[in-house]
Amino acid sequence: MANVLLNFPSTNDAFSSFEPVSLFDDDVTTSPPRKSAKLSTSSHAGSPTGKARADNKGVRRILINLKTPAPDLDTSTKGLPSVMTTFLRYALWYPPHKKGGTAPRLDVAYSDVRSACKILVTTAHKGRDVHDILKLELEKAVTEVTCHLKNEKESLEWLAEFVDVMEWLDGRINLIRSVLVDLDCFRPSQGTEVLNVRDLYLDIIQRIIYQRIQCVHSISQDIRTWARWERETNKRTTTDQDVEMIDVDAITLDGTKSRETITRLISVLHLVGYFRSHFLAPYLTFTNEYYSDECRTTAAKLSATDYLTHCEVRLEEEDKRLRGLVDEPSRTAVIVATEQALLPVEITKRFASDGVKHAMKTRDVKSLSRMFDLYMRVDALEHLRVAFGAYVQSRVSEIVTDEKNDGIMISTLLHEKAFLDKVLVEAFHERPFTNTAEKELNQDTNRGDARPFSYAARDGFEKGFTSRKRKPAEMIAKYIDVAMRKGQREESESDFWRELDDALGLYRFTPDKDVFRTFYERGLAKRLLLQKSASDALEEKVINRLRDGYDPEFGKGNDMFKDLALSSDLLKEYQAPRVGSRDEKAKALPPPMLDKTMSVMVLKYSTWPFPKYEGTLDFPADMSQSLATFNAFYKWKHSNRKLEWNHSLGTVTLAAQFKSGEKELSLSLYQAVILLLFQAENKLGYKEILLRSGMKPKDAKLTLQSLACGKIRVLIKLPAGKDVNDTDDFVFNAALDDKRRNIHISSIQQKETVEETKQIEHAIDQDRQATMDAAIVRIMKSRKKMTDGDLKMKTTAALAKHFQPHVSDIKKRIEHLIERDYMTRDDSNHNLYHYVA
Repeated sequence: MANVLLNFPSTNDAFSSFEPVSLFDDDVTTSPPRKSAKLSTSSHAGSPTGKARADNKGVRRILINLKTPAPDLDTSTKGLPSVMTTFLRYALWYPPHKKGGTAPRLDVAYSDVRSACKILVTTAHKGRDVHDILKLELEKAVTEVTCHLKNEKESLEWLAEFVDVMEWLDGRINLIRSVLVDLDCFRPSQGTEVLNVRDLYLDIIQRIIYQRIQCVHSISQDIRTWARWERETNKRTTTDQDVEMIDVDAITLDGTKSRETITRLISVLHLVGYFRSHFLAPYLTFTNEYYSDECRTTAAKLSATDYLTHCEVRLEEEDKRLRGLVDEPSRTAVIVATEQALLPVEITKRFASDGVKHAMKTRDVKSLSRMFDLYMRVDALEHLRVAFGAYVQSRVSEIVTDEKNDGIMISTLLHEKAFLDKVLVEAFHERPFTNTAEKELNQDTNRGDARPFSYAARDGFEKGFTSRKRKPAEMIAKYIDVAMRKGQREESESDFWRELDDALGLYRFTPDKDVFRTFYERGLAKRLLLQKSASDALEEKVINRLRDGYDPEFGKGNDMFKDLALSSDLLKEYQAPRVGSRDEKAKALPPPMLDKTMSVMVLKYSTWPFPKYEGTLDFPADMSQSLATFNAFYKWKHSNRKLEWNHSLGTVTLAAQFKSGEKELSLSLYQAVILLLFQAENKLGYKEILLRSGMKPKDAKLTLQSLACGKIRVLIKLPAGKDVNDTDDFVFNAALDDKRRNIHISSIQQKETVEETKQIEHAIDQDRQATMDAAIVRIMKSRKKMTDGDLKMKTTAALAKHFQPHVSDIKKRIEHLIERDYMTRDDSNHNLYHYVA
């Protein structure tokens, strides 16, 4: 209702014939309700009495109410639905599909269409009718456009046209939404809910296009064609590359345009919510099929290294192909599908062993790193770990069982260990299983620090060492012996200790620790007695490291140093003048004579790892006198002790005159005794040398071999040859020409011969029997009774720090102890033993 406030003169009848006039023309169907004029004589609000009164000028206030009768909505909105239909047909007209047809005309502005939609939806409450019109026209337009797409088009032409259509439809829907904005907000008060414009559009294209089998098939096939073309050409296309036409199996594509089409397709599918079902799902299927086929054909032709390189290249191509094309989760899904297809379980198992073996032999850390990355992607690191551990075991076993190269066994193992450390750090990203013996003590041995490849390498080393008994432990000891003789030299202290620690670290892998200890102590004793060690301080440091880090029994080396210190004090006392001594017996001792040039070491048999000396030797008179003098001194010093001489490790520095000048020869005591025989005569036969030297035939032949058949030949053997025979003659080689003044001639007696090594091994066997006996008795004493299986198991565990006993050996020692009444069998159960106190 419209309220108009007018002021009229009291005597005027200007509005006596007033009729209301419509605000809209009569021919406009959207005329608002008309209102009739009504004069009210009710008092004005400002009137004090509530009645119309005249002011001093005779003016009256009159309130007019205008009312119109309710219009007929059906009649007034009758033409609006046709406006909606005309607009929708106009908006959904797609010229390429209407060749020869006449495009519909729209004679009203979009604003008039918007007003009409508003009247129908909000005033006439006919929103559902407008919605039905929109649904009908959309279904008709989408159906016509879809049917016009020709499936027989080649390559990606159909897909390109499909994308054009879908992009056009999406643009039309946006136009319709902007015009029919009131319909988009329409919510019926009664009946079923209706979809907004976009949801209605999505519902229609879902039914008519995206659920249509032929359409879905066409989209999938064009995606397959593009993906196959991209992969077959092995071309990493980018949108800024020049157009290049490539023909692959009769498929001709424009690289740049095809990628643009796929990019637009993905955008369209994202808009309608069908990316995963209509692009990603078929693309994943095609990816799996394509690379599975490629795996079957390519893996059979390539080596493990080449195939894994091929896989890496393929994955890089797929990753670059999808960057900028799909989102990160989708790209990840495709990469995972590619990995699974190229590296199935049977391939990772088959190539793990060959790949590791080839890479390790060629020292190809990059290939191992590639294998690690690829196997980690497909969760197949366990196959790689098993193959890596198996290779380490095989390689270590190969090295330790190569008898021809025993001399370089340890250096080869250390070289292999150094490369393993590099592989573990650079390829497998793990800390090496051990670097030094000292660090190994601080490492977590319970495998709580997830280092599977490090532990695989460690286990491989341990198992590889068991391929050959005793020899590896012996060679470790001899390697350290050479290192201790050589000393630091020009190396830095840290480098020298690192090399030494690496060698000591191998000790933990050998089960024959008692063998290592025996040969090490024997080598240490020789170095100390022959003064061949580079440094006594270094020797003590190594002993302490072995004792504290590996086995307390290495403390025996410290006893050797104590023995040498006592011997040194005794020698000083012997060489000291005895003229002013108050001891009458000391004064009666013969003078030292030449003893200032003689050094004697008095040692305990229990401390030094040498068997009792059984050789014989006749000395020249002056040397015999020196020995007799020391014998008398020692008997005076220790009357209750017996002194026995061991000449096998004795050394002599002898001056000799040659035509080239005087030389100082560093010799063994055996060599010196033979050479002194040539002072009076220039030529001597073997038998005469044997008689005058008092040596045993074996020692005499070995000594003559070292003097006449080695690199430096002080004697000439007649006739020439490597072996010494009873009929051979020897001549002093006065023509020896050597630029050095001090010449060392190696002694065969001071080297470990095959026979001596056998003697050492026999001694080790004897010690092992005694150790097993002691372990069994100790266990039985603590348990009193035990079954056969438990006793063997406990004995094996007790001896693990020294050696790995065979079950048969333990059984023999049990029988031996039963015979000696240390234990007995149970009368009713022969597998049960009782300790006998």
